[in-house]
Amino acid sequence: MATPLKWTKTPAGLLTCQVGQLALRLEPKPDGRWAWQVTQDGARAPMATGVVTSLGAAKSITAQFAQRCGLV
Repeated sequence: MATPLKWTKTPAGLLTCQVGQLALRLEPKPDGRWAWQVTQDGARAPMATGVVTSLGAAKSITAQFAQRCGLV
């Protein structure tokens, strides 16, 4: 069974999570959607990004990405 991710909420409303070498970031957009991004430690550009309609979808996508990388 996978270990649940521990998300941290910033005062600006961002949600962040560190999973091994991956930094997961979820950011609310003004229209109610959520932007997500996965960045590897030390990288200038994200490995993967996207925009989804809900926070739950953003958390699921980033968790699945980390799981496929073998980190969860």
